Amino acid sequence: MNPEKPMCRPRLVRHARYRWDELRGQHQLVFPEGILVLNDTGAAIVGLCDGRSLDELLAALAEAYDDCPPREEVCEFLQRLAKKGLLRDADP
Repeated sequence: MNPEKPMCRPRLVRHARYRWDELRGQHQLVFPEGILVLNDTGAAIVGLCDGRSLDELLAALAEAYDDCPPREEVCEFLQRLAKKGLLRDADP
C-alpha cells in the first residue's frame, strides 16, 4: 500500500480475524504471527473493515460514536494495519 494514499475499501486479510477475549477482557486481532490488542476505537474500526468504502466506514463510525476519531487518524490506523499485512484493499 502506498503510504500517502489511503485504502479505498479496507478489508481484513484472510488469515486475520477479530475476536473478543472474555478471559482477558480485550479486543484482539489474531493472525498466525501473533495477536494485536486493540482499544475500543481500534476494534470498532476493524469491525468495519469488510470491504465497504472508506467514506462508508467513516460514516458508520460517526453514526455509532459521538467522539468519532478524525479521518486522518483512521487512515493512519488503517495504514499501520496494512503495513503489518493485516489489511488489503478489497476488489472494487
